[in-house]
Amino acid sequence: MLAPVLAAKLAYTLSSYPDDEPVSQPWSQDSMQFVTWNGEKWTSWIRQDSFEHRPENTADWGQHSTGSVAFLDWEGTPWQAKIDGEIFLLAHHGDWQGHTERAGAIRYRDWQGKHQLRTVAQLSR
Repeated sequence: MLAPVLAAKLAYTLSSYPDDEPVSQPWSQDSMQFVTWNGEKWTSWIRQDSFEHRPENTADWGQHSTGSVAFLDWEGTPWQAKIDGEIFLLAHHGDWQGHTERAGAIRYRDWQGKHQLRTVAQLSR
């Protein structure tokens, strides 16, 4: 039972950026609080292969479900992510006609600007 936990920690350590600040969140999360391209703060999670989104600013925005999430990565670059099975499909600036990448986790900035990391499994409810 301890082997999968140690393997996951090792995989995370090897895949994280060595010079970045540590990602200080528990291993198991079921949502992500992130900043969108326009600076709005949202909370999202995955339900039945779709992203459920809840805004911090309920005066201007409403809760809704979409097939993607638009976020800022650790460097402040805009990305859009879609669910592709157990991983994410990422498009820089949401350009799905251009180069796309597959990633095991989304690397994003939370509401306080801290580096966070979430997988499909962590976001699924």
